[in-house]
Amino acid sequence: MREKERLKSFVLRKGRVTSNQKRAIQDLWDEFVIFESSDLQKSWVQEKLALDIGFGAGETTAYLSRAKPNMSIIGAEVYLSGIGSLLSKIRNENLQNIKILNSDVVAFLENNDAYFFDLVLMFYPDPWPKRKHHKRRLFKDDFLELLNKKVKKEGIFYFKTDWQHYFDEVMKIELDSKTWQVIKKKELEDYLIKLPQTSFELKAMESKREIFELILKKIN
Repeated sequence: MREKERLKSFVLRKGRVTSNQKRAIQDLWDEFVIFESSDLQKSWVQEKLALDIGFGAGETTAYLSRAKPNMSIIGAEVYLSGIGSLLSKIRNENLQNIKILNSDVVAFLENNDAYFFDLVLMFYPDPWPKRKHHKRRLFKDDFLELLNKKVKKEGIFYFKTDWQHYFDEVMKIELDSKTWQVIKKKELEDYLIKLPQTSFELKAMESKREIFELILKKIN
């Protein structure tokens, strides 16, 4: 589906940007923020490549950068507060293996012929809870088909949500058993088992919302 015809999985909303985030945006935007794959220098992308979709405050993205310094990490986010938060972490911890995608991740993947991912994370995407908005949800059949083309063999797709209806719909998606295998968390590499709990996840747990996850391994 062409970009102009496809409903986006996000709606830009104004959020509070702190003074620290504003400074990080002003100082580091040009160095770390990209809008399409052509903005990436080939020399930056290393052998291993990860994509963190909708990274929120950037806790997971920054953790990946620290845990896997030889991995190139693209964090996708459209909200300035989240981008400012991650840029602050980049500055404070001198993280160099991160780029921030400030545009529609689906269009980025569709128009990207150069880069293929070892790891894709999608944690707590907008569940679009109203029935009339379910068609805006990002994880659907066509998104999985897109991942088929963009994730390397042996690559991992890791999905989390605290919205049961969204998870139930995801579990109805028919997997190609020759392409994807469902695996358990204990089968992941140690650094993925030890992913930090984000502020959003902690709030969900404090509110006694159940966390649902699906982990897929690309086997072909």
